[in-house]
Amino acid sequence: MSVTIKKEDSPSSDSEVIPSSSRFDPMQALYSDKVVVPVRNAPMYETVRQFEDAQKNKEILAVGESELVRKREQEKETKRLEKEKLVEEKNRQRFAQYRDLLPERRQRRVVNVLTRIDRTIGPLSALKDCVDNRLRLKIVTRNATGIRGELHATLVAFDKQWNLALCDVLEVWRRKAVKKRKIPPCLGTPVAKGTAAKTSPVPIVTETPLGGGVWECTRHIPQMLVRGEHVVLVNIVER
Repeated sequence: MSVTIKKEDSPSSDSEVIPSSSRFDPMQALYSDKVVVPVRNAPMYETVRQFEDAQKNKEILAVGESELVRKREQEKETKRLEKEKLVEEKNRQRFAQYRDLLPERRQRRVVNVLTRIDRTIGPLSALKDCVDNRLRLKIVTRNATGIRGELHATLVAFDKQWNLALCDVLEVWRRKAVKKRKIPPCLGTPVAKGTAAKTSPVPIVTETPLGGGVWECTRHIPQMLVRGEHVVLVNIVER
């Protein structure tokens, strides 16, 4: 005796995959190809709890509303700034009658070389004009025994001790020939050029013989600081 079992078309009926039906089965709807989404543009939420909270609180937004979130944040920031200004204005009006009773605080004045230059009076005021107008100077310098040479440069800054900060400097000085120079024995042999010459090149010295064992040396230096004790004379070349 044989028994024939009829195969059913589908274990689930159409009512189980319709969202509005009382027999709706979510698991059957996930794996069925008969499901029809009633609202195509329905808002999406990350969890069911978030959806339930969104029904009660309208400030909870769905996924993909980043532009609306940005606008809300801007409105909150604007309201916060307006509230701070309002509180500040109320406090100012509240304590305005006590303003004259508060002790005055002295503002600390910044004092440096540049501020002192602006208040320079007397003979040093001529150097201030050189700084303002970028005039060229001729500065005579000295060494331990007498006059060393000259500096043709533009003055950048100075102080009351006649310390000078110069730029675009052309230095000219005289010295004896190599055979007539007296080198102290403690100096020894000169140190070979190292990595310092590569990072900051040593200015090239040009020597010109003047006769009598005397050479005139010149070199160009971009920046130089001259101590006031070495300054003998300052002459304004360009006006």
